[in-house]
Amino acid sequence: MPFALRGSTVTLEDIFYPGDFFKEQQINLHVNTEVTDILRERKRIIAGGESYAYDKAILSLGAIPSIPAIPGLDGRNEFTLSTDIADARTLGTVIPRYGSAAVVGAGAIGIEMILALMAQGHHSLYLLDMMENILPASLDKDMAGRIEEVMREKGVELILPATINSVRQESAGKRIALPDRELEVDLIFFATGAKPNVELARKGGLQIGSTGAIAVNQYLQTSDPDIYAVGDCMENWDVITGSKMRRLMVTTAGITGDIAARNLVLGNATPYQGTAMTFIMEIFGHQVGSVGFTEKLARANGLDVISHTTTTLTTRPKYGKKPIHCKLVAEREGRNLVGAQVISEASIRGAIDELALAIACRIPLDKLAQLDTPYSPAVGGDQVRWTVRALMNKAIAASEVPST
Repeated sequence: MPFALRGSTVTLEDIFYPGDFFKEQQINLHVNTEVTDILRERKRIIAGGESYAYDKAILSLGAIPSIPAIPGLDGRNEFTLSTDIADARTLGTVIPRYGSAAVVGAGAIGIEMILALMAQGHHSLYLLDMMENILPASLDKDMAGRIEEVMREKGVELILPATINSVRQESAGKRIALPDRELEVDLIFFATGAKPNVELARKGGLQIGSTGAIAVNQYLQTSDPDIYAVGDCMENWDVITGSKMRRLMVTTAGITGDIAARNLVLGNATPYQGTAMTFIMEIFGHQVGSVGFTEKLARANGLDVISHTTTTLTTRPKYGKKPIHCKLVAEREGRNLVGAQVISEASIRGAIDELALAIACRIPLDKLAQLDTPYSPAVGGDQVRWTVRALMNKAIAASEVPST
């Protein structure tokens, strides 16, 4: 939706499948129809006042935006985005009327909204977050700083970390009180996270996990074996430690939806392995990608890790070189890769794919450094492997020194 709000070639209508897709696939589609009950004993759902029978069901309930409890919020000129396209339609009519905005939340959605607001002519933009850097789930502070510099050069004021004491309506705009200053803006957009939409599942008696999402097994079955849950509403886990987590990402929704559909039809033929936490986005011409844990999050999850950061060139100088920044994080003892961050003005998709596979398959650093990957002076291809080799050498050296 933020891409459509930029006013580019993408429209809100492009989000939907075109033409007669559902009809051709023999799918009965009910829009603007709320499912209010799951009658598990009778294997029926109640939707729009009607009762429908099911043999198996998949819950893809999405998530609900979370707004912090800030004193003074009154709903006026305060916006979020959810899976309801009505939110985007409202924003689409509001954004062109104003010139200044504060975006609270420096994750992917918050940054995408900054890009959309700037594309629509907003000249005074603030990005605030309680964390010390942008994209805190994907980037460590040292790597995030490279993109933060670019954003500041483009005119975005970053306030990190930020504490919002209160918000009040003033004339036609909003006044945001910080500990040391006040911001005057036309509107506030909240990208402060989301919580799994589980009320229907809870009402139906399904088990809710410790993270607040719907508990599922490796086949994505809920506590009722005839009901599966996928995407934002399901309790996920990472492939590195197996720890339960929330993972509200479109890639995870696509993978889990595919696996649940296969298991529903084929009888639990495909176990879900967990998420490698892959991420990629574009910010002012720079691609930012990550996989696995940041160094900070790895330590928070109890892992003893080391890291190495390298800046090199994507190609030989005469072929249009671009800097590429790579940070890798590995276990000190096992020497398995547990995290990677890559930033460049060139394409980084291939590098992220390679690193995601390495983490998901737990390929040791020594084997990863010896992979026979392609290289050409005009195309490049060695950048990540150089970082792997340097990290491997550091891991060998570090293993000879007692951990402190």
